[in-house]
Amino acid sequence: MFLERGNKMIKKFFGNKKFYKTLITVTFPIILSQVIAQFVNLLDNLMVGQLSTAELDGVSIANQFFFIFNLAIFGALAGPTIFATQHHGANNLEGVKECIRYKWMIGIGIVIVGTIIFFTCDDLIFNFYIHEEELGSVNPLDVIYSGKQYMRVMLLGLFPFMVGEIYSSNLREAKQTFVPMLANIIAVVVNLVLNYIFILGKFGAPALGVVGAAIGTVVSRVICCLIVVIYSMVSKKYQFNKEAFKKFFPSRKSFVEIFKKTYILLVNEFLWSLGLMLINNCFSHRGLEVVAAVNISSTFVNLFALIGTSYGIGLSVILGQQLGAKNFKAAKEDSYKYLAFSIILGFGIALIMYALRKTVPMLYDMSMDIILMSESLIAITALLIPVRVYSTACYFIIRSGGKLFITFLFDSVFTLCIRVLITYIVVKTTNWSIYYVYFVSEVLEVIKIVIGTILVKKGIWIQSISK
Repeated sequence: MFLERGNKMIKKFFGNKKFYKTLITVTFPIILSQVIAQFVNLLDNLMVGQLSTAELDGVSIANQFFFIFNLAIFGALAGPTIFATQHHGANNLEGVKECIRYKWMIGIGIVIVGTIIFFTCDDLIFNFYIHEEELGSVNPLDVIYSGKQYMRVMLLGLFPFMVGEIYSSNLREAKQTFVPMLANIIAVVVNLVLNYIFILGKFGAPALGVVGAAIGTVVSRVICCLIVVIYSMVSKKYQFNKEAFKKFFPSRKSFVEIFKKTYILLVNEFLWSLGLMLINNCFSHRGLEVVAAVNISSTFVNLFALIGTSYGIGLSVILGQQLGAKNFKAAKEDSYKYLAFSIILGFGIALIMYALRKTVPMLYDMSMDIILMSESLIAITALLIPVRVYSTACYFIIRSGGKLFITFLFDSVFTLCIRVLITYIVVKTTNWSIYYVYFVSEVLEVIKIVIGTILVKKGIWIQSISK
């Protein structure tokens, strides 16, 4: 009897060889692509970290807001991606083309709005993180100057980033994940070489510091964009990319249908990233040295956290195509296996992070206080990363069926109304060190795994939105 129950549990939570082959085939290139892209940020930080704490803080603060822009792009594309993935599953290529047209419209709009905000609100952006009562040893004027220099060059990369993401998402929806991965690898190599040359001034080039870091990133984004665009247009298998431009605008019916059902994803990504920015602002009340330590640790942590996010993107592609083909039973059964694998993945990531917690911070030319602080923050995150990976898997399972209002509550509303509020209260009402504040902010994610498990088990996300 116990043996029979054990076999049922194994069948429920663990797949066969074919299941894991499909999972790895789809998710591994996405994971590798995203990790490589984040590795560039780590290298940028390491090289900028050789300059000064002020320059590292300036780049860090500027990137907080580019992070919001990037997530706005991801959120805008995530909506039509849900539709397009299910259209692929239903073999509805006309629906796929309409989604591509929609992506272009919304992407261009975000680039225009983002550029205007960055040009007109740069002082407000940097002053948001600088508090007169907690100046410490870092000159805030140097932070602002460095950040503005970096930001103005980075603005040139907004459009190619948007275009590259559109075409990469088009390919991923059709289960072509290798080419976007290859494009990111090439971009990383270019970025690394240009950073080394222009940040530090090698091979006779001037040492441009933070400006050099921005130049390397912008050039690498242009190259990544060109690779995925050219492949998408030339490949006969993915001609829907070219055919989509027989007209630029989607039909009014398609636009309204996609927008009404998915605009909340754009709002969600914006509010979620805003929530993270506000949490970091709470941390910054403990001093600009904390800003530097949080930047060092978060750049390292994001390298591993992106594995969980990429895993979620991959499983949502597989589930989305199952739902589009109306294989509801298979999608429900597979969702349990994805959650089980996320637990294993989370603990694996945690062990690696903890083992490497001292490695990366020591590469920065910062004070020992900042380095030790970074190591401790990484250790705290490693302890809780399995929770984050599991909740991320829940989020993408629910999102694959188009239940976007639920994901909105699960993600950004939780972040703003629970994490930001409690973190702010702790910062303002206690004298706790950054370690306790950081732990409290991170451990709140436990609430989400309880809610997420219930939602996935109820199966309310199971539906087809492709006609």
